[in-house]
This record gives sequence, structure tokens and C-alpha cells, in this order.
Amino acid sequence: MATLAASRAAWRALSPAARLLVLNGLAFNLGFYMMMPFLAQHLGGTLGMAGWAAGLVMGMRVFSQQGLFLLGGTLGDRIGYRPAIIVGCLVRSAGFALLGWAAQLPLLLLAAFLTGFAGALFTPCAQAYLAGECRDAAQRQQAFALHNLASEAGMLLGPLAGMLLGSVSYRITGLVSGAVFLLLAVLQWRLLPAELPRARRQQPAVWQQWRALLHNPPFLRFCALSCCYSLLFHQLYLAVPAYIDSHRHAGGLLGSLFTVTALIGVCLQLPASRLVQRRLGAAAGMGLGLALMGGSYLLLPLLAAWPVVAVLGMAVLFSLGSILCYPLFAAHLPHYAGQQALGSYYGFQASAGGCVALLGNVLIGAALGPAGSVPPLPVWLLLALAGCLAGGLLYRQLRQEAASGAQHAAA
Repeated sequence: MATLAASRAAWRALSPAARLLVLNGLAFNLGFYMMMPFLAQHLGGTLGMAGWAAGLVMGMRVFSQQGLFLLGGTLGDRIGYRPAIIVGCLVRSAGFALLGWAAQLPLLLLAAFLTGFAGALFTPCAQAYLAGECRDAAQRQQAFALHNLASEAGMLLGPLAGMLLGSVSYRITGLVSGAVFLLLAVLQWRLLPAELPRARRQQPAVWQQWRALLHNPPFLRFCALSCCYSLLFHQLYLAVPAYIDSHRHAGGLLGSLFTVTALIGVCLQLPASRLVQRRLGAAAGMGLGLALMGGSYLLLPLLAAWPVVAVLGMAVLFSLGSILCYPLFAAHLPHYAGQQALGSYYGFQASAGGCVALLGNVLIGAALGPAGSVPPLPVWLLLALAGCLAGGLLYRQLRQEAASGAQHAAA
């Protein structure tokens, strides 16, 4: 009850704009996950496309999003976050509607590009806007925790809506998903303030802004270590399915895995955030969270004789680590960014995470072996080591920064 009351107080303390941005997380994931989990089935089954063509369409979406995050954030710094968010919602609305309707490869590639670019445009700008609406670091932590909770709820509800709509047709799914983002665009236009104060200030040239970002060693270290989250998270789509496929009597576990992770995010995100604020602190929350995520993968080889227990136990431990650290990354990033460049910093972090995930997937995919074979033990040891090492180094960096800040304040 105390946690619930504190959560209501945190919600009431947010500005109306911040509340809308938090609820955007629910709508963004609802619209996204009602379509994307079923895209491969639609391309290969309904449309009968070859595997390379289906992979090209899906790869176009990932590339256009991850590769353009920095550009999208920088654009938001220039034109204002509100216009960037509105345009992003409109572009994704058109992209998802086209993705459900198109049947030819060129149109599908265009639709995939539009959906990816839209995410690259509104995601870093929405994060920057939300960070700017918070008065201090504590409120940023609360706001991003609420945003993560809303996003997890969307991740839980989206596939359920997609299954219901997909039983009619994928075209209907695309139209409904597009309508969700169209409604979001209208809400942003009606309810978000016309302009953030920082958006009215004169901006430096783009190359100067990016050069300053690349000459910010503390931020680059923070970014490199926090990007380990992307490496660990994307194994839910690569290494863990390979593990499940190697145990033929573990069918249906993949769906249960994502259900468990979403439920833990919805039910325990706010208590975890309260634990960070009252007991652990941001440094320990980030460090422990990454270590738990990495360590969770050790359950898969240790409990290989009981694959159902192994996967569900891994999902629980992984999710607990995720809800500890993930909101803190976004909440802490403004510590390194200038007040006029939040969008670029959020965009750079997201693009870097995408690069780390891509490289990690290539290396781990090569180590997994042929389809149906048991993933080798070094894969799980590498993931555990990466999480623990990144978590420990991140904890050390943040503690050193806090101590240095205290010394300067005392001086």
C-alpha cells in the first residue's frame, strides 16, 4: 500500500506533459507489438516470400531505426521535441498501415524504412522531453520508471491484440496499429506544450554538437558500459530461442518467457524503483541490474536437465535485473549532456546500443552452432561475464563521479 501511495504521489508530481509522455510508452509498445511479432509469419506464410526477402524487410526496419537514432535526436534538438514526436507518430502511422497492406517487396521495404525512421525520430526526442520535464534526478528516476512500467504493459497487451486482429487479417492489424499512432499524433498536437525552452535557444552547428559529444569521455564510458544491456537483452531473440529449440519437449516456452518478463515489469517496476531510491542508489542499481541480467544466463546450462525451470528461472532473474537498471540509464544520461543537446545524447546512446547488439548477435550467432544443437557453455559464460564486468565497472565509474562531485561541492 505504501508503494502504491508513493507511486500515485510520484504520478501527481509529474507535469501534464510528462504524464502524457509516460502514457506514450504504453501506446507505442501496444501499436508496435501488435504487429512486429507476427511480421515474419506474415511475410513467409501469407505472402509466401523467400527467407532472404523476409529477412531483408525486417533488417531494413532495424537498420533504419538503430542507424538513425542520432540523426533523429539531433533533429529534435533543432526543430523542437514536440514537432519531432508528432512527425514521428504520423510517419509510423503511415508505415504500419502500409506494412499491413503491401504485398510487393519494394513497398514492404518502404514501409519498413518508415516504421524504423519514425522510431529513430520520436524515441530519443520523447526521452529528452521527459527528462527536461523533471525538476531533479530523483524525479527523473521516478518518471522513467513509470515510463518503463507503461512500456511493459504495452509489450504485454500488444501481442494479445495482434493475435485477435491477426485472426481476421494482417491488413486489419496494420490499420489498427496505424490508427493508434495517428491518435497519438493528435494527442501530442493537442496536449504537449508548443515548444520546450531549450528548443528556442540558438543551437551550435551539427558537426560542433557531435564533436562535443565525442569529446565527452565520461559519457562515452557510460554509454559503452550501459550498452551491455542491449547485448544481453537481444539474446532473448537469439541465444535463448536456440536453447529452447535444442530441447524439443520445451515447446511453447518462448511465449511464456516474454509473458513472464512483461508481467514482472508491470508488477515490480515501481517497488524496484523505490528500492533503488531508498536503499541501493543509482550506481548500485545499474551495476547490480546488469550483473543479474548477465548472471541469469548461467541458469540455462546449470539447469539444462530441467529446461522449463531453467528458462522461467532465467526470465525471472533477467527481468529483475532489467527493471533495476533500465530506467536508470535514461534518467542518468542528462548528467553528461548539455541542456541544448539531450536529443543527440539519447540518440547516440540508442545507436551505440544497436551497434553493440548487432556485433554481439553476429559473434554469438556464429558460436551457437547448427540449428537444433545445444548452445555451447562458453556462450553463457561470455554473457554472464559481460554483464558482471560491465555492471562492476559502471558502479565504479558512477561512485567515482559522485565522490568527485561531492569534493567540488565542498570546495
